[in-house]
Amino acid sequence: MAGRTFFGTIRITLLVAVLAFVALGAWLDRRRSTDWDAPLRVTVYPIAAGAEAAVRSHVAALAREDFDDLAGFFASEAREHGLAIDEPVRVRVSHAATTRPPLPADGAGILGVAAWSLRFRYWAWRVAMDDPLPTPDVQVFALYHPADGAAAAPDSLGLSKGLVAIAQLYADEGAHGSNQVVIAHELLHTLGATDKYDRATGQPLAPQGLGDPDQSPRYPQRYGEIMAGRIATGPGAAVIPDSLEAMLVGPATAREIGWRQ
Repeated sequence: MAGRTFFGTIRITLLVAVLAFVALGAWLDRRRSTDWDAPLRVTVYPIAAGAEAAVRSHVAALAREDFDDLAGFFASEAREHGLAIDEPVRVRVSHAATTRPPLPADGAGILGVAAWSLRFRYWAWRVAMDDPLPTPDVQVFALYHPADGAAAAPDSLGLSKGLVAIAQLYADEGAHGSNQVVIAHELLHTLGATDKYDRATGQPLAPQGLGDPDQSPRYPQRYGEIMAGRIATGPGAAVIPDSLEAMLVGPATAREIGWRQ
């Protein structure tokens, strides 16, 4: 009994040490990613979410130029908030991820989600190690689904612990603009930005989820807050944006990512 207690104590001590190390690393990564003294290096990994030939062809053709809108959005919004850096986000594209990342199980509890988070971050680390590109600050795994309307894409997600995100997108040129909105939204999650919409309805919260809460009349809004994901057209009504040109980074989000005090 004494021996088992001793080794049990050792195991718990090692587990606590590992968790503390992971937490410290996440905290340091978060601080470094939001000091904005150099471009944030973001690598987007396009991945086909199925075996359809059209999806695989779409994914294989994606290059850095296809994400210029993303870099341009962050540059213009940073200027609006007085950030003294011309290129806050530098986007690269890599095809080094050839399999889909692990996804959280439906209905997973707190422990299940925590275990999945560790598996996902380890998987992402392995991808970065095998990638000939320089190690990024943030990894975005862009999973492309058929755009035939047969099934809705799963929920996207972004983790500030590990600076990794999964963006669920559609493999269609007509969805290019809305895909960029999803990527920007999840990228901001990795930097500590929180959602600005009602989780029960999906509608933008007022005032923090509105592009311009002081607009008169308030509705319809001309722009949407990126962390609300939609443009409010009235109380309890909103539309999905066609591109990042219709979105902006509001003051609450700017504070969360270190663009404002």
